[in-house]
Amino acid sequence: MNKSELIIIAKNILSVSKTAVLATTGSDQTPRMRWMSPVFLRNYENYIYAVTSQVFNKTGDIKKNGRVQWMLQTSSLSRIITFDGTMNMVENVSLRAEVLEALGSRLETFWTINKDPSTLIVLETEITSGMLFTPVKGQKELVSFNEES
Repeated sequence: MNKSELIIIAKNILSVSKTAVLATTGSDQTPRMRWMSPVFLRNYENYIYAVTSQVFNKTGDIKKNGRVQWMLQTSSLSRIITFDGTMNMVENVSLRAEVLEALGSRLETFWTINKDPSTLIVLETEITSGMLFTPVKGQKELVSFNEES
């Protein structure tokens, strides 16, 4: 499997589930996990995008340690994908608009919690590796994103 094939599977999972789990490292060096609504954008195959508020704790965690992991899964757990990467916070108006358009109506909970749109910031994860786990087959396929494929 190559990275393009893995991304296609991930997009298919997200088209149904709409959410994934993001793992960061907290300021006390313990793992922090939270449900997020990520997207893949056209022409940015090696990246996962999401949004958050600059006032949320995760932004401080990411500033201190940008190494993150995403986990996506089918509802039946027949396919589980993890992506490892480095996350940055990006303040770019056109990217923000593109991410918000791609996320569409999936941000209802976010807007309930975050009433101030001026604090919104884009989270950009540069993927370094991914793994597809198919439990019923006991099969794990690791894909490096550092190599051309």
